[in-house]
Amino acid sequence: MKTFFDKFDNLNGASFIGITNYNNKFGEISNLNILTGINVTNAKVKDLNTLKNLNRNDLDKISEKDNLDIEVLKTALNELITSGEKNLSKDKAEKTTQSLAQADAYIHLTNSVKMHKETTNIFITGFINNKTVLVEGEYPKVNKRVKTMCKDAIKSYCGLRMNDYRQYNVGSADKVTITGTTLQM
Repeated sequence: MKTFFDKFDNLNGASFIGITNYNNKFGEISNLNILTGINVTNAKVKDLNTLKNLNRNDLDKISEKDNLDIEVLKTALNELITSGEKNLSKDKAEKTTQSLAQADAYIHLTNSVKMHKETTNIFITGFINNKTVLVEGEYPKVNKRVKTMCKDAIKSYCGLRMNDYRQYNVGSADKVTITGTTLQM
């Protein structure tokens, strides 16, 4: 594991990391390419600005494309903006409960590696760049509320960067490739 941490410590700026034969909790096996070393706060700021710049014409397009009620879209957009502002606040007390829970659950070991405090599982974090599914997983059917569907439609329409932010449990992969070095997990 020392080589693993040393490789991440030596990364300067954005870097692509390969994860081979990643097995998720739904049985899907995939090869992944993720971009690490990106400033997540900057991505959140850009996403928030994108949301704030949406106008009625944009909401009309989303409504028409996804057959969603315009009033629910407006409410969903306001909630997304409020949540984004809270999570960018310097005051920890203003952050959302979900954001606080995520921050408190992990110890950050390097820029793109964190450890879960309770399980001690090690995770690589970054933005998904490419994913090749080798074995399809069995995903449960999820019944979403209309407002959640509206939020998803807005995020998709805007191409928000944080939609691509992921974390991967190192123990669920066969190999991790960092700057040309492949490490067997």
